[in-house]
Amino acid sequence: MIGRGNQLARRAVTMALCLAAAACGGDDSSPAPPASGTAPSATPTPSPSPTASSATSSLAPRNPFLAASNWPIFHANTYSTASSSTGPGAVEEAQVVGALTQPLAPAYVSPWTVFGPRYADGSQPVITTPNNGVAKYLVTQAGLQPVDFLPLERDVADFDWALLVRANGEAVVTEKRGNNIVLVGDAQPGDPRSPLAVKRRISVDPAVHGRLLAHHSLAFDGTLIVLTDANRLIAVDLDAGRVIAGFDLPSDSGASFQNSFPIDETGRIFVAAQNLAVAVDWTGTGFRLGWTAPYDMRGPGCENVPPDRSREEEARAVALGLPCTGTGTTPTLLGSPESGIFVIVDGHQPQNNLVAFWRGEPPADWTPLPDPVRPGRFLDRRVAGVFALPYSTPDGEGFTAQNSPAAFGNAVVIAQWAGFSPDATPPTGVQRVDWLPGQRRLSLVWANPSILFNGVPTIACRSGTCAVYGMGRYGDRYAYTSLDLATGAETGRINLGASDDVLDQGNNHAIADDGSIIYAGRRALVRVR
Repeated sequence: MIGRGNQLARRAVTMALCLAAAACGGDDSSPAPPASGTAPSATPTPSPSPTASSATSSLAPRNPFLAASNWPIFHANTYSTASSSTGPGAVEEAQVVGALTQPLAPAYVSPWTVFGPRYADGSQPVITTPNNGVAKYLVTQAGLQPVDFLPLERDVADFDWALLVRANGEAVVTEKRGNNIVLVGDAQPGDPRSPLAVKRRISVDPAVHGRLLAHHSLAFDGTLIVLTDANRLIAVDLDAGRVIAGFDLPSDSGASFQNSFPIDETGRIFVAAQNLAVAVDWTGTGFRLGWTAPYDMRGPGCENVPPDRSREEEARAVALGLPCTGTGTTPTLLGSPESGIFVIVDGHQPQNNLVAFWRGEPPADWTPLPDPVRPGRFLDRRVAGVFALPYSTPDGEGFTAQNSPAAFGNAVVIAQWAGFSPDATPPTGVQRVDWLPGQRRLSLVWANPSILFNGVPTIACRSGTCAVYGMGRYGDRYAYTSLDLATGAETGRINLGASDDVLDQGNNHAIADDGSIIYAGRRALVRVR
């Protein structure tokens, strides 16, 4: 175990910002981030945090076809909120175990982590997808325990991140080499110590549908929805073992769809490209276009970047921290299908924006917002807000956000991303922005300039208090930190040591049913309590 640090002495200074008149229609203005170490001048009144007693109403609806666990899919649920009604409270200790992977495999980008349903003895399986297979661990009363690694037909350079666990306990993953959807489960069902086995391979014809990307999700009727490199959505019947429908996303303007996507209870799927957002409806038998809304995710100064830049060129630009990489975040859903929004982070300079779109039809009296970077022009009517984030920038040592927003009720938390290999002085900053439905605008609640969460923030509640969790680098050490959701103040910090085995390179931190947090580093799995 790794002991708790002196968190009181290291409590972050919560950024103080006065909220003035709206800068862009439905949003409060946001000043540029202060220089490193500079304290802000004024303190906004914190909005109340959702409490544990109200946590259920603040969560996304549960998909009955996903495993009955706290975190059966990336970002916790098909709304992609990365939030839970249970958690560890202020963090105090961590356990680090070596990652299960194929011998002699190179270091890999930290994979996604999800949970299956608990076994009869109370233990809970943890499933991850390192580049070359699927790994299983157990959360038990004795701690985190490795169980099995199942090699798959993958190249070690492939990022087969897509991962979810179905209600029957089977994990759904991909094999890019063969363009297969793979169902993986226990060789001896019900046995916590059972090794893993391939239950089924579903071949996807690349000539018809394109090649699989690292993105899939589960509709509320149990259908797997998958994104391919042909800018195409496909629907896969996992029980029948075949593709049952396909849909070509709008791409005539050079749009390139690369991110993962949420699905709501009506079957509406939300995807974002570098120049537009799209809603597509899954009807149970086929797809139909819901709406499209143009929005320049790259921002001004990127006019010379080809709109149809290849995925390989885009990935290289992201890894190098170059500007003009557009959005790298999964949309996050808030509110109801009829009146709610989804939020995403764009790639504008010098500050990334939190951008909101209406999920359903915009309110009848809603008028288009002024374009904040093109005076005299207006945004599409479906854009509900654009908010310049104090601490999310591609400038300097910064990177365009790849770690998606987390949400709990109408509270949204966004963190600065510092890339796949942060140095000793990485860019820092975490902020909370609330959607105010009655006022139909985004509003800054707090911003903490001192903290690095290099992955998707996780939000959870315990004993009436909600917190935000993540890890980052500080000098030559890595640390895990919890922040008060209401104020942004640091409540706990754990020293994780100097090895980059524990580095989170941009994924999510999943919460087990017992409230502990599990995340995958480069070569380790870490449990935080």
